[in-house]
Amino acid sequence: MKKNVYLVQVNVTYSDFIAYLPYAAGCLEAYALSDPEVRETYEFGDILYMRKTIDEAMEDISDPYLVGFSCYVWNMEYNKALARRIKERYPDCLILFGGHNIPYNSDLLDAEPYIDFLMHGEGEFCFVALLKALWRNDLSGMTDISLRIDGKGTMLPRGDSLFPLDDLVSPYTAGLFDHMLVEHPSIQFQGTLETNRGCPYSCAFCDWCFSEKIRFFPMEKIKTEIEWMSSHGIRYCYCADSNFGISARDMEIAEYVVACNRKTGFPQIFKPCYAKNSDERVFAIGKLLNDNGVDKGVTLAYQSMDPEVQHNIGRRNLELSYYTALTARYAEAGIPTYTELILGLPGETYDSFCHGLCDLLEAGQHNSMTVYTCQVYCNAPIAQPAMRDKYGIRWERQKLHGIHYPANFNGVQEYYDVVVETKDMSKADWVRANMFSVCLQSCHHLGLLRCFAIYARYELNISYFDFYNRLLAYIFSQPDTYLFHLYDMIRRKTDDTEHSDWCYQNDIFSKVGWYFEEGIFLDLAYHIDSFWRDIHGFINAIGIDDAVFPELLHYQKSILRFPKQRQVTIDCGYDFYHYFHRIYDDAYAPLEKKKNRLTITVEKEIDDWDVYAREIIWYGKRRSATLLTNAREHLTFSEL
Repeated sequence: MKKNVYLVQVNVTYSDFIAYLPYAAGCLEAYALSDPEVRETYEFGDILYMRKTIDEAMEDISDPYLVGFSCYVWNMEYNKALARRIKERYPDCLILFGGHNIPYNSDLLDAEPYIDFLMHGEGEFCFVALLKALWRNDLSGMTDISLRIDGKGTMLPRGDSLFPLDDLVSPYTAGLFDHMLVEHPSIQFQGTLETNRGCPYSCAFCDWCFSEKIRFFPMEKIKTEIEWMSSHGIRYCYCADSNFGISARDMEIAEYVVACNRKTGFPQIFKPCYAKNSDERVFAIGKLLNDNGVDKGVTLAYQSMDPEVQHNIGRRNLELSYYTALTARYAEAGIPTYTELILGLPGETYDSFCHGLCDLLEAGQHNSMTVYTCQVYCNAPIAQPAMRDKYGIRWERQKLHGIHYPANFNGVQEYYDVVVETKDMSKADWVRANMFSVCLQSCHHLGLLRCFAIYARYELNISYFDFYNRLLAYIFSQPDTYLFHLYDMIRRKTDDTEHSDWCYQNDIFSKVGWYFEEGIFLDLAYHIDSFWRDIHGFINAIGIDDAVFPELLHYQKSILRFPKQRQVTIDCGYDFYHYFHRIYDDAYAPLEKKKNRLTITVEKEIDDWDVYAREIIWYGKRRSATLLTNAREHLTFSEL
């Protein structure tokens, strides 16, 4: 009689109607079922992937022999709670934990007695080997697992984790996800695509890959998976490669995505994580995807602008002069770019971090930045005692917050660890740096005061660092304003890592949570008259010429995107449109006094604030969708 096996990969549901297909668990099951011995001896139940209550999840499990859990920060506590309940009801059931949240030691077995096995590293081959060994009642040849020997957790030797990928089976084409789409027709399922595994870099904050050597999946497998997503209406495809564009064949993959999109309309978005050092190939791929409307922007990742910090984390960035030319080239081609930075890295100070943000503005990154707090993953170098002690790294446990999904964990709160202090940055400075970042992103990249900041930089020689430092000081010097109370709420949330939900949430913009800078922009856009009233004293004191100031204010107000807009006409006495776009293209020329009219017809009219929040902020911020002058709107310029 076959023994029942269940796999669990409970994901965060990104809204009431968006969820990821359980790719990791699907890979394990698909490969296991390709083995005749496993297929003859085990029966696989449906993958548990929706975050049901523990009681509801238990109803989906019947007489289990083994239950395997795919573990990461967004489901670790849920997995523990469900595993405990399974063990209580089925004491003989074997519990297996694997995934990135499993450290390379056996400590979890000693801490959690209901877990029987830990699986380390990539799982497909190890999982099949374990199933066979259990059936034969002989674990003597096993590697890459931890188990109890004489009641104590013991880690077995590491095996050769660099197994070939040619024989792995696709969970998509194996049909493991088909029934999910039928059972939940109202859910927009998102897909994950792997074209390779491995990363040649060794960044201290990262645990993405289990090996530095890059191994490639067969092109035929990749294309059939893209075809499956296309034919099954998968709107969003996340490419899980660590460096898409690092291989010449990645252009062929991007071309195939575009071809499938042209045929069926899907996937609508293909989101790769681009190669760390952007080159001609990455530019060509980004242009191809952007020209065909299936991109979300090209990443120009930096993590830190400080050379000492880069050395500390094992990183080598693009030269800033090259970066400047690159951003201008992307801007000229109409390809949105965004830059990622991490706050809390070893060696970073308040000044180095904030100056780094402004250096990127100087280099032309006006479109979008994403600033992450430095999260601590158990297998990343930064989590290890030697690095922690060397740099005085201190982290705090924080509740996982509901960014772009409702913060409803069905009774089981998840947590992650975030660096809040190092020997070079105190907790107080860390809070200050967070607030500087939020202020800069909400007012510059999302566009509330971008025109004023750029004009002040080029015409009044006020650096971006000075502009946003002055702005933040001004906001917190006005305790009777709406603006103060909004920013002060964010500051208090930032400081309280233990109790804060660490996101902005307002039912006007749906039940989901938003990054702080997104929430501030949404709130101020909704209360736009209050914003202009509260900020007038600051912008009036910048020192802009009396003739230019009212015209610039009119232009800045007019280019902000709001709901219920179809066509916007902007009459100006100065040619602000070309002035700012020349700066974006790294081709500055003085502002021209010239009467002109901009007529902008928006690509997609939006009536409701919740749809606006999703389409313009969540989906569109990396292409400056908050500004009507972004590349996707239809704009005509004429002299008057």
